[in-house]
Amino acid sequence: MSTDDTLHKGSYLLYPDERLADTAWPKDKELALLILNESIPQQMSGLLKDIWARADHRICIDGGGNRLYSFGKDSNTLDKFVPDAIVGDLDSLEDEPRLYYKQKGTVIHRYEDQDSTDFMKGLMYLDSVLRKGNGPEDCVVVVFGGLGGRLDHTLHTLKVLFRNHQLRTVVLISEENLTFVVPRGTNRILTNPQVDGPSCGILPLAGETMLTTRGLRWNLNNQPSSFEGLMSTSNIIDNTQIFVETSLPVAWTAQFKPKTL
Repeated sequence: MSTDDTLHKGSYLLYPDERLADTAWPKDKELALLILNESIPQQMSGLLKDIWARADHRICIDGGGNRLYSFGKDSNTLDKFVPDAIVGDLDSLEDEPRLYYKQKGTVIHRYEDQDSTDFMKGLMYLDSVLRKGNGPEDCVVVVFGGLGGRLDHTLHTLKVLFRNHQLRTVVLISEENLTFVVPRGTNRILTNPQVDGPSCGILPLAGETMLTTRGLRWNLNNQPSSFEGLMSTSNIIDNTQIFVETSLPVAWTAQFKPKTL
């Protein structure tokens, strides 16, 4: 493999380790938290609290406002998690959270456009509130949700991930998965045994690709991989650094175990 690789901090974006440059938070980056329309499990509360405290932007995507509101009521933390904005076409946002958050100063921003999904609208809004002079490449986006619920929503979330991977760093997290796009070329993925794995997969969602890997239980060597052919699923992370060389962008997904409070 080439030594000129692209570094992916992976779960270290969620739990930075400042002792090493590779695992530390990238100091020049803003952090945005986007909450999609999926329930927030209580076992994610510690991670939510940590990222919320670090985030420069906290945005609920339409019905994500309902989910955050329900989480806040259930955990008696409603006033501690007031988002900066709730955006989308707002067809899913219920009256009670809308009124509560509006009274707390949350921006309620409705997009009329029906040619883009609420997730896409959320990214458009985020770009409009970045610091002056910053672009999408200057902000790491952590997304709660998007990997469960309706299959068509899940697939479109992955599509948005692929469409944006050259513009920005986006990490999708749920109580079981951490997922991001690995671009074409040679890539180095950092893994943290405390939260990553052991199971993982490399999904060729952009079309047939040629894959070479190091650091997995079952490595590939210039192996064709496609949705209709071989896919590296239910593989095992065997190293704290995984190398992936690919001729097309692929999705890296790993079993995720959020740290408990």
